[in-house]
Amino acid sequence: MNFFKKLFGGVESKEKAKDGTAIYTYNQQATSEPPAPMQYVEEIVTHFEAVFAGRDSSVFHEIISDTIHIDVNVMSPTEEEPFWVLYTNGMSDLPMTIPDEVQEQMEEVVDRAEVMMFLPGSWELTEESLQDENNYWPIRLMKQMARFPHQYNTWLGYGHTIPNYENYEPYADGTGLNGVILFQLSEEVSVISAKDGTRIHAFFLLPLYKEEMEYKLEYGMDALLEKLFALGDDALILNPNRANTCK
Repeated sequence: MNFFKKLFGGVESKEKAKDGTAIYTYNQQATSEPPAPMQYVEEIVTHFEAVFAGRDSSVFHEIISDTIHIDVNVMSPTEEEPFWVLYTNGMSDLPMTIPDEVQEQMEEVVDRAEVMMFLPGSWELTEESLQDENNYWPIRLMKQMARFPHQYNTWLGYGHTIPNYENYEPYADGTGLNGVILFQLSEEVSVISAKDGTRIHAFFLLPLYKEEMEYKLEYGMDALLEKLFALGDDALILNPNRANTCK
């Protein structure tokens, strides 16, 4: 399956960079009481097992949770698609906080979401190997992004970029990647239909370098994706030492 042929566009955000998308900071955590959570575990798992059929599955269960309980589901590589599929379960228990003026511009209100990533088949995901931050950081990133909108009373959507802290710290010693952008694959992959009629959107996390984030904020999502697509399908499968397309 060529996932690069399945990308599609998104929405605008509240605070604008030159490209019209959001620049978030980490200094305003939510203080209001969240609504009662819903649980869509069954629908989310069923969806991914249908889209990525024929894979063995396991779950990294979260033992201690604060704002919201986030598990990370893991689907093993296959011969045809030799990469791990990881996705969260729990982010969609609560709706994101989308400003009224943003909702008015949306064809569909996307307030329930999960996040997902692809890791190469060689990535070590055993309990022992995950003691090493160089192996664990993608899972940490997924949990951070899944909590982000609920911690800060905000929302995440297509084209949003978030640095790893204000000074763009690398995610681990073994990588220079220090930020992330969100986008979506096709509706077949990215939209989960729950039994109660809710549509949950799975946003793909693509780690970036600082220069790539700055380029995107200056020239827009399409311009950055054109540079990333030049890397081939490997652009979607995490490579902690991939080339910086905007250096």
